[in-house]
Amino acid sequence: MGQFMRRPCSGLSLIEVLIALAIVSIALAAVIKTTSQNIQATSYLQDKTMATWVGQYILNEVRVGVLTLPVDDELKQSIQWLGKEWYFEAKAEQTANRRIQKITVDVFAHEKNSEELPLMSLESYTYGKE
Repeated sequence: MGQFMRRPCSGLSLIEVLIALAIVSIALAAVIKTTSQNIQATSYLQDKTMATWVGQYILNEVRVGVLTLPVDDELKQSIQWLGKEWYFEAKAEQTANRRIQKITVDVFAHEKNSEELPLMSLESYTYGKE
């Protein structure tokens, strides 16, 4: 009778292992998706930061007189900055005070399409002679 005695089971069944693997794979898929979204957000913020620097550089060139803007018309150019080509539109507008000009700079990561919004838009005012 000793041969036919059953020993207690101490392992996991195949179905339990498959369920555990399914749960782990779902959790890992969620982690991978979140990581991918964070990488995309970081890349966007990096581009936005560099576009801010480009816009500030253009504004500073206008302030010191290196770059002159036509009044009530747009200047469209590109600039090589940090290993990337940036496109900008800059314009000067008269204000109610004749000595003050409003300077607007829109920065794009690539050439502007007709309905595209800028990556960064900056405004500044300059005080000059009458």
